Amino acid sequence: MESLTVFLRHSGKWNDEGNYIDFSIEGILIKEYASFNDLVVSISNQLGIDLSSKTIKIQYKVEENCTPMEIHNDMGYRVYVELKKENNEFGMYPLCITTIKKDLTSGGSLNQGDIVQIDEGVQRYDSDTDNTLALIFVNSGEAIGVFELHKDLIISKTNQKEVMAGKVYKDKATLKEVMENYAIAQRFQFQVDRSNAVGYALLCISEDCEWRFKASSINKSELFKVREFNDNHTCPLKDKVYEQRQASSSLIGGMIRPKLTNHKRKYTPRDVIDDVKSDLGVDVSYMLAWRAKEKAMNFLRGEPADSYKKLPGYLYTMDMTYPGSHIRMVKSPKNEFMYVYISLYAFIREFDHCRPIVIVDGSHLKSYYTGTFISASTLDGAGHILPLAYGVIDSENDVAWTWFFKQFKIAYGERENMCIITDKNESIIKSVSRVYPYVPHFACIWHL
Repeated sequence: MESLTVFLRHSGKWNDEGNYIDFSIEGILIKEYASFNDLVVSISNQLGIDLSSKTIKIQYKVEENCTPMEIHNDMGYRVYVELKKENNEFGMYPLCITTIKKDLTSGGSLNQGDIVQIDEGVQRYDSDTDNTLALIFVNSGEAIGVFELHKDLIISKTNQKEVMAGKVYKDKATLKEVMENYAIAQRFQFQVDRSNAVGYALLCISEDCEWRFKASSINKSELFKVREFNDNHTCPLKDKVYEQRQASSSLIGGMIRPKLTNHKRKYTPRDVIDDVKSDLGVDVSYMLAWRAKEKAMNFLRGEPADSYKKLPGYLYTMDMTYPGSHIRMVKSPKNEFMYVYISLYAFIREFDHCRPIVIVDGSHLKSYYTGTFISASTLDGAGHILPLAYGVIDSENDVAWTWFFKQFKIAYGERENMCIITDKNESIIKSVSRVYPYVPHFACIWHL
């Protein structure tokens, strides 16, 4: 096997013109059919670079004024070797070496070919492409090997049916959900023996059973590896109950999320119970199904409290976008949301060209914080519904409705021959008589 002589320029720096200056120089011999890993090891050994705390960047210039090329994988190494073979003049294409400090746990970006000091083989998972990046791993600074992309993959999907010692999962949450699915599929229950940031140990719920599972993080990273797994059940048959404690609301919520992406679809807890029975073969209670649906909804749409926190910013943006609108919000002395009222400028201008008939109604909200959605509307010249105002109040009471009509009067005033049509809600009737004492009130025929 042919060897090639290569000069190493190191301990220097790159200037603004793209030239490596103020360097020291040494030489190594490289094999024609070696790998990028072999090149890294040869360079680190020759220059005394500690690979446990540093990585090296290898660059060279094909021509004086061209951009430096970097060798970062086996293909880059092969290109460099072919260049050296084409022009084997002594001293051509010296390698410029830059050392970079690194810390695996700091969350820095890793690329294929990066050398990191970890006790076990680790790969970084790319959840968007289902690919992994092959990483060289070392022990005490000595390179040991490179992972192949087709094996030892980091598991990120929770529907993995096979659990084995040595498997690596992208985080503890993934591992926990995999084990919950596994217990359901195998018709048994486990109990958590130990669970913390770096370890996760399980035992069969039966005290007489030898089944056990142990996993821990790799070098205190998010990656979890299965260290020990005894899948042999020796528990009495009576302990293998059908109702699965591992069918948690979080597990079921993750399973039903795709069915809740369409907000128009009616998907009840009873439907959840039927689907869990069909897909997992497990009976769950109505309350568990309800909690699972709530968790899935919160995952897709966010927590209700977070939406209320965004409301002031949303109203400010709307007011800036539609100048001339009447937008108001009221909070309680405890800084809690109470009412909101919105009349956009386009609604206000349009009402001048419509008949002075205002139809008001409310609808109860079924969200976590309940409340009542209220609206006022009319008909335009074409007979289509034109919204005039809408908002949210705590409930249909005298104070809330009076506040709403006061805001409506600020926005629209009082027109000649104006009338207000509502249902027979007593709070609305009282509020209309207080705010609009000279405007006639009529009841909707639908509610008579």
